[in-house]
Amino acid sequence: MSVRPSTGRTPPVPPQVYLAGILTLFLISSVSILHTNEYEFVFLRFEGLTMFQLSLFDTILYASYLLFGLLTGLFSDMTARRRLFVIVGSSGSALLFFLMTVTSSFSLLLTLRFFQGAFSVMAWQTLMTMVLDSAHRDNRGRCMGVFGGFLALAMGVGPPAGGILAARSHFLPYYTATVLGLLVAAIALTLLREPSRISAHKTLRESVAILKRMPGLIVPSLFNFIDRLHLGFILFLLPLFLKLSLGLGPENRGFVLGLHALPFILLQYPVGRWSDRIGRLKILMPGTVGYGILLSLAGYIGAQGLGFTVAVFVLLGICSGLTGPTNIALVADITRGREHGVAMALFNLSGNLGILAGPLLAGWFLSLLQPETCFLVGGVIEIAGLLLVLFLLRPLGISR
Repeated sequence: MSVRPSTGRTPPVPPQVYLAGILTLFLISSVSILHTNEYEFVFLRFEGLTMFQLSLFDTILYASYLLFGLLTGLFSDMTARRRLFVIVGSSGSALLFFLMTVTSSFSLLLTLRFFQGAFSVMAWQTLMTMVLDSAHRDNRGRCMGVFGGFLALAMGVGPPAGGILAARSHFLPYYTATVLGLLVAAIALTLLREPSRISAHKTLRESVAILKRMPGLIVPSLFNFIDRLHLGFILFLLPLFLKLSLGLGPENRGFVLGLHALPFILLQYPVGRWSDRIGRLKILMPGTVGYGILLSLAGYIGAQGLGFTVAVFVLLGICSGLTGPTNIALVADITRGREHGVAMALFNLSGNLGILAGPLLAGWFLSLLQPETCFLVGGVIEIAGLLLVLFLLRPLGISR
């Protein structure tokens, strides 16, 4: 199976891709604005909680992503319907955002959080799948670049916006998330259209057997696992490193995180378009190598001062921008239209496993090693993952 660039004329990005991107911006923002005030919303609200119990608020969210992301992909392919999943998912998550503000029980809060994650992933993963449905062979990278730009923007602006809202009331981010969910449902109901090039699967077994038919999906899934592992790794470890090694306060820690995300946001479209011209792996592999090397050195370079820390994490953001849209476009290169849902479910399943493993590994390493050495171990994991992918390319029938 070849993933070389196409030679035909590049068609324009379909309007549905822009619409899916805008809806995803609202959906991901509705989740990311909640990360800034979990201490006030959860820990201070329920007496007697431990920090471990506080961590369950996010852990259970990612657990629901794992389960319901896979189920969403399977059933959206079986029914050949996408729009319904977006409408039900966004409206359901909106209701649960509101219910979380009125519950007086921590165990009930966790239950609501679990199902909020289920409805949220139902909506945003289906929108991601619809981009693959709408893209053509000659513009997949551009389409995923456009979509990735909206996705990255939501991840970048959500936490600062949530902080501004939470300064007024720790319930206000949740009320805002409710409004955003309802807005997505209304727009999807009136403007979103079903893709025209998908057909239903007849059986669940046919969907589950996708890896047997298309083993090449292991490659982008492994890349996604590694990328998301290091996202969770950095989100947990970097703020602690900035506090423990450089003594920075929360304002400066947020500044560094924002600068790290900026090149990732800006590179989504140009890199996606570039991958249409020269191929996916020619960008994915250098980006992964660069990321691994820089992550290995990040702790030692960053320990020299704030300027060095900013420089190395901006460079890491650039490498991350090289791998994002190209890897998602690779999923579409490998799959057929009627299997985009289950393929995207498998892709996100591997990513959700990664983002669960990242903080756990970082916390374990930090209990044994200095923060600088933890980054070194993370970089070694990145390089080892790339070597595994290179080893699998030929057996899986993927040419460079």
